[in-house]
Amino acid sequence: MNTKGLVGIILLFVTTQAFAAVGDYTETACTAEYFTINNCNLCFEGTSLSVGDKIDGLYDTWTNNNSTEQLIYKDEQMLPEMVPLSPGTVFTANPLDSTAFWKYGNQVIWTDSVIKAGSQEFMLDAGKSVKFLEADIGASYTLASTDKADGELVGVLKIPLAYHNIDIDGNEGVKEIQTECVSYTTKVAATTVAAPIEIVTPEPPVMTPVPEKMTTVKTGSESLIFMAFALLIAAGIVIARNRKVQ
Repeated sequence: MNTKGLVGIILLFVTTQAFAAVGDYTETACTAEYFTINNCNLCFEGTSLSVGDKIDGLYDTWTNNNSTEQLIYKDEQMLPEMVPLSPGTVFTANPLDSTAFWKYGNQVIWTDSVIKAGSQEFMLDAGKSVKFLEADIGASYTLASTDKADGELVGVLKIPLAYHNIDIDGNEGVKEIQTECVSYTTKVAATTVAAPIEIVTPEPPVMTPVPEKMTTVKTGSESLIFMAFALLIAAGIVIARNRKVQ
């Protein structure tokens, strides 16, 4: 299963402070221990994952809401990382190399810095936005295993960005770091309700009554006795007639 997890992290910078709004994610306080130990200063609730689920389609949009430019140096940037929250939780990255996983957006054109020798820089004009960072095509994180129970936190995706504000006189400010964090939980398994089993008792078979016998056919010895008796009666009648004739 693919999870479109951080589709559109939008970093909004004003003066010396950075803000963000994340796609469909809900912003939450960064007071939980797993946020504080990862130095998160802007936090969101991510999606729920089952073992085998992938998080892909990730990108980060940088928006400068200042009235002056903002400046970033390429060698000051740290790439995002997925941090598991238990010894039994494993996230796999494809590709494994973070420099192959992440790439800078097409609009981010690095130039040699005129201020910081040997570095490359990118200047974002006031009021402008740019897709700063995105996962390469096919790049994804997969929850390979976890010892966490359903609904518990399994990992935090950290997305840092280092930047410098430029004041109205063109002076470069100190480096500031915005660390945005998105937490992921294990998916709560759906409860399966067993359908009740209906036991059907079969009805007893209907017995067809057998009609009583109207006549009885006599056979065997009963027939012989009847015939003998009839012969005796006939013989008696004959004898009685003969006597009358004499």
